[in-house]
Amino acid sequence: MEWEKLLEKLLPYLKTEKAKSAIKTFKPLFTESEIFRLHHEGLFLWNLLEKGIKLELPFLPSLNKIFYLAEKRGLLLPQELSSLGVFIQTALQQRDLLRDSPFSKIVELGESLRPFLEELFEIFDFERCEIKDQASSQLYLIRKKIQKLREELISKLDKLKDYYYSMGYLQDNLYLQREGRYVLPVKPEFKNKVKGIVQGFSQSGATVFIEPFSVVSLSNTLKELYWEEERELAHILRGITGEALAKKAVFYRLEEEIVRLDLALAKVMLGRVYKGVFPEFIETGFLELKKAFHPLLYLEALERGQDLPIANNFYLKKGLLLTGPNFGGKTVSLKTIGLHVVMALNGFMLPAKEAKVPLFSKVLVDLGDEQNVFEGESSFSAHLKNLKRIFTEADEKSLILLDEPGRGTNPEEGNALVCALIERLLEKGSMIVVTTHSHMLKSFLSSKKDFSFATMEFDHHNHQSTYRLLYGYFGDSHALELAKKLGFDDELLHRAEDLLENKDYFAWQKKYREEIEKIEALRREWEKRVKELEKEREEVSQLKVELREKFDQALKRVYDDWAKEFKRLMEELTLQRSLKKAQEEIQKFLDSKKISLWEEETTLKVGDQVKIVSFNKEGKIVNIKEKKAEVLVGSLRLEVPLADLRKTYSITLKKQPEMRRDSLSENIFVSKEKIFLLGEDVETGLHLLDKKLHECFVKGTRILLVVHGHGTGRLRSAVRDFLAKHPLIERFEVASPAEGGNGATLVFLHKKN
Repeated sequence: MEWEKLLEKLLPYLKTEKAKSAIKTFKPLFTESEIFRLHHEGLFLWNLLEKGIKLELPFLPSLNKIFYLAEKRGLLLPQELSSLGVFIQTALQQRDLLRDSPFSKIVELGESLRPFLEELFEIFDFERCEIKDQASSQLYLIRKKIQKLREELISKLDKLKDYYYSMGYLQDNLYLQREGRYVLPVKPEFKNKVKGIVQGFSQSGATVFIEPFSVVSLSNTLKELYWEEERELAHILRGITGEALAKKAVFYRLEEEIVRLDLALAKVMLGRVYKGVFPEFIETGFLELKKAFHPLLYLEALERGQDLPIANNFYLKKGLLLTGPNFGGKTVSLKTIGLHVVMALNGFMLPAKEAKVPLFSKVLVDLGDEQNVFEGESSFSAHLKNLKRIFTEADEKSLILLDEPGRGTNPEEGNALVCALIERLLEKGSMIVVTTHSHMLKSFLSSKKDFSFATMEFDHHNHQSTYRLLYGYFGDSHALELAKKLGFDDELLHRAEDLLENKDYFAWQKKYREEIEKIEALRREWEKRVKELEKEREEVSQLKVELREKFDQALKRVYDDWAKEFKRLMEELTLQRSLKKAQEEIQKFLDSKKISLWEEETTLKVGDQVKIVSFNKEGKIVNIKEKKAEVLVGSLRLEVPLADLRKTYSITLKKQPEMRRDSLSENIFVSKEKIFLLGEDVETGLHLLDKKLHECFVKGTRILLVVHGHGTGRLRSAVRDFLAKHPLIERFEVASPAEGGNGATLVFLHKKN
């Protein structure tokens, strides 16, 4: 099922040498405890990445190789010591992320190796990958001598080269090292002018390398010091190597845990490439893969920049028979089902939109041509051995995949054997997926209630497969149609039709296909009509918006007229000292405005908090009689028509300042704007609303009607939560029924200073 090819796709994401080596021979797991462990590991890492938390591993070499060489030579080299330190540092650096996770063992093992790392830091410079001078007093003294002697040697060489170069004896104004000795590049004709030991010639013979006599003694002493340094370094390395080998078992366990993390992380990284999902595991019963595709086909299409493969739905309760033409996708579908199951059980994300997978204990497959030329074995013989093994090992927790069973021998005998085998496998309780061209097998399995049917769709107009899986249909091989597409002449094809043994079957198949085409034509007509209705609905919605705008304009004109009259009334009331007279004047004004601009959606009752629409004041209903209500507004008791009242809701989170009585003279009928958020997602809607609020504030607009609709209520709740915290908002309330009711919100902005 191309499991090995899938594993190869993990290699670019792996960081540990051991994981890269192990993945080449990694066998699928079917143990329930391991299945859930791998699943939880993957989920944990996926959640980290979804939160934007990066978990990266450095390259880590194989510890087995490091310890093998260390034991053989008796000491660890500096580069190998550095690798051991990186293992421990990797564990400790991830402790905050991994402490309470499926990988907590990494932290535990890292902590146990911390003392060794601290000791290593004392003697080892990780940045330069070398032993520090302070690793021992002896090493410190030796290196100090080396430094002093080298400075003296370099000083002498500088003077010599400058002198001889000024005399014209040297090819270049520099000194070199050859086989550990410091030499000057002398021109051959002046080799007797530079006193020293000839250490060699250039390849062309144009340069003689001479070590001056005055530096020979210094070079010899320096070489002796280097030898002493190497001996002391070996002594230090043997000591730290002994400690590392004593902790070898702990290092191996740490490597195993990091490799486990490396593999799990690689699976998640690969899954994010094909936008996979984690499956839901079920004990027994139903396999369901929605919008699933073969992962290798998807990855190959991405690499080549081609169209992505067709995604199909796969449903399997007990048995599924896949039919259809050659090269139509039956075998790919079979592999897709099998590979998804194995991936799910081994911690992979699945290339599907949704997946439910039973806890299978094994996947048994008979796929392809197993002919073995070297053993003199026929295809059918190898095929029979495979079927025998499947029959022997199958149980109630097995998934069995059979690709064209019965092939390679007499079709009647081969298919009869397969029918009997499938019957016995169903009795064992196994789940089975079968692909076939056999009419006998189709006929036999159609009598089994446990089997469902699907075919790979075939486009009869273009004579090619669409690779879409259709359930509830038998498919044919379409061999003659494919032959016609490949250029066979009509006379030959007609002769082939005459030679068909079961003409009635193929005539029935043709009639069946014609009926399917009629159904498809009806489906296309229905889809066309749906699109037309959608277009008409959009036109009606647009008309509704236009009518609402006209209504708003008319309503604004009414408000403007009322505002002028109400302002005059307020000015008169401020001059009157009698409360009773003021009540009479207000009541007279209300009685003169009998226009009902909307009908209240909810039934009003005593105790409700309401708003008097006519002059934008809130109060409480204390009495209701017929079509009027007595409303207590502050200390005023007003009798108001029910049509002029609107129920208010406790959605405003900000405490509103009390209105002073002298503020009644202020003109509260100010300009109002509107924004439509219908159909927008929450993030886009809030962005548009915030932008509109700032525009209104800059222009001095005090009132904004936000139309968000009812829908699921998600956008409405988000809008009101957003308004409750917005610094430009004075208050907000549910809009009037005429303006959208609970599907809209009326917003009052602070005054612009």
